[in-house]
Amino acid sequence: MHNRQSFTLIELLVVIAILAILIGLLLPAVQKIRAAAARLQCSNNLKQLGLAAHNYHVANERFPPGVYQRLFSSAPKYRGVTLFVYLLPYLEQDNLARGWDQTDPLNNTAGGVSSRTAAVLPLLLCPADPLAQNPVDGGSGRWYGLTSYGGNGGTRSYDPQFATNDGIFFVIGPGSQTAPTASPIRIGDVTDGLSNTILFGERSHMDPNHDSFVNNLATPPSGQSLSLMGQVGWWAASTGRLAAGDVLLSAYGPLNYRVPLGYANRALLAPPVNNYNDYLSYNDRRICAFGSNHAGGANIALADGSVRFLQDSISPVTLQRLCVRNDGQVVDSY
Repeated sequence: MHNRQSFTLIELLVVIAILAILIGLLLPAVQKIRAAAARLQCSNNLKQLGLAAHNYHVANERFPPGVYQRLFSSAPKYRGVTLFVYLLPYLEQDNLARGWDQTDPLNNTAGGVSSRTAAVLPLLLCPADPLAQNPVDGGSGRWYGLTSYGGNGGTRSYDPQFATNDGIFFVIGPGSQTAPTASPIRIGDVTDGLSNTILFGERSHMDPNHDSFVNNLATPPSGQSLSLMGQVGWWAASTGRLAAGDVLLSAYGPLNYRVPLGYANRALLAPPVNNYNDYLSYNDRRICAFGSNHAGGANIALADGSVRFLQDSISPVTLQRLCVRNDGQVVDSY
């Protein structure tokens, strides 16, 4: 009869060590595969957004406005319809689009978490963009779904009272502070060429330094407040004059711009931040900035329907040329 030999403790430890080494070698490869898959899915999302915008243009002979903003006599005084709402029928969201109240957009918030504005649309979300909460509470019982993408607002899209309106999308209508009588952009208005002009791009919702200022700065007497990055990006923003910050991005901030330092080191910023008003220049650049959590850059959809990956190293000048539709500055390479 043969005696069964068992593993010695040393042999068992050797086996465990080998398995640990193998797992350690495998994990980076798995992470790279996941990151590549997320980037590809994000690229596909932008491709679909670009296709939807072009189909909208075919039907309406122009792209949708960034926001069409109306003026009401009752509070909230300003209410609007965003470009993503206009694109719903072209994103296979006919059921959501059907019955959307464009006359008084505030009515679409009825129902709280179950409202139309609170819908979470996978096509509008990048897999690499983690969101702690979606939809988010917009206050007064109104909830909003978030998006990882924004339309190209040109040189500057936020604060909308300073918008340049030289991109593809901007705020129009009676409530607009800069272009109340303007019309949406047509392909013929993109004189720099569709392949040289951004249509959509990514937004990153991660910025602990920015959030530290939001959490610590005193709100001014006017009641206006800043938003945590995880709360920005309401695809169906319906009230107030700041909806452009939710659905538009621009070259006002460099690609993947993050606030350089947190609240505790605010005196070291250049210029330093002593109060709410000092921080607005940093806040506006952050809200405007294209960016992502993909390594090395961010995806963009060009106005010709193609999708490109912009490297973090792209210069602010080149980014601005890609954002402005009609400055005559054609970009050969980037």
